Amino acid sequence: MKDLFDEIDQEKEELPRIRTITREVQKQKLNGYQMIAVVVFIILFIIGILLGNMFPACEATGMFGTCSKVQFNLSLSILFWFGSFLICLFFYALGHIIELLTQINSHLSKENSKKIKK
Repeated sequence: MKDLFDEIDQEKEELPRIRTITREVQKQKLNGYQMIAVVVFIILFIIGILLGNMFPACEATGMFGTCSKVQFNLSLSILFWFGSFLICLFFYALGHIIELLTQINSHLSKENSKKIKK
């Protein structure tokens, strides 16, 4: 019967090196939709921080129901960040789909040009 640690040693794979990860990331080119999605997400992230400061949450109330101590409204910011993430994810995925369709089209046009030459 094998020990659990022996099995882990046998199945263990080496983690990817930083250079490998960097090369993989550099291979990826972003098209217009994907670049817009990334830039818009950064802008909306900053707007979420501003909204959390502009509409603070009441931490403690004083007499007559007024806020005596306010704090950053994290729930509003997280809600805004989640919504902006979903919107930007949609546009990023749309850009990825367009890129895949472009690659398929170029591949098919190469095959069709080979058939026509024969």
